Amino acid sequence: MHYHIRWSDSKLDWERFSTRQEAEQAARQLVRPGETFILEQVDDNTCMYCPEICKRASVNDKSGDAEMSS
Repeated sequence: MHYHIRWSDSKLDWERFSTRQEAEQAARQLVRPGETFILEQVDDNTCMYCPEICKRASVNDKSGDAEMSS
């Protein structure tokens, strides 16, 4: 099991946390005034977020590399 932070604007934080305590601590440090969050517990083997998040990060890294080399 692991945790993701879902912000009140429905955005899911890309970061994966091993424990609820880690996720809550990070969320409390990152939360903006007036913003709320929930912690989503997900199974490591069936997490729908991690593959998509990793895929997006990979695409963003590649586009960032292209911008830097131009």
